[in-house]
Amino acid sequence: MVEQNRRNRQIANAIRDELVTIARKDISDPRLERVGMITFSAVELTEDLRNATVWVSFMGKEEAAQEVQDAIEALRNSANFIHRLLIKRIPMKIHPHLSFKFDRSFDRASIIQKALQEAAEVEKETQRVRGEAPSSKPGDDEKS
Repeated sequence: MVEQNRRNRQIANAIRDELVTIARKDISDPRLERVGMITFSAVELTEDLRNATVWVSFMGKEEAAQEVQDAIEALRNSANFIHRLLIKRIPMKIHPHLSFKFDRSFDRASIIQKALQEAAEVEKETQRVRGEAPSSKPGDDEKS
């Protein structure tokens, strides 16, 4: 991801906030309603502000699921409509064309969280077997 300056971050946040409103109130596509809760996790703008990648995820849904594929296709089909709404709602000279992509970061975060929980359980079991008292915080070393 390209480091964005403050202005681009503000624009990206304004677009993301407006996308939430548009998805809730202005788009009535059954493919979006079927998939459940939509999260617009990030908007990445090109330096010239002509294009934006919108990262989307759906609570508890895998990318391979047909309803997720349908929902992303619905967003892609609505991109021009959304673009026109953004022109009306966000005062800017140039409004980016949107491309929607599935955000896998929530899935990765879930896998990492699960691995950390398993590691903590293994550590507790190891301490129990050794007859040691579990430490108050993970990573605390005895200081003498």
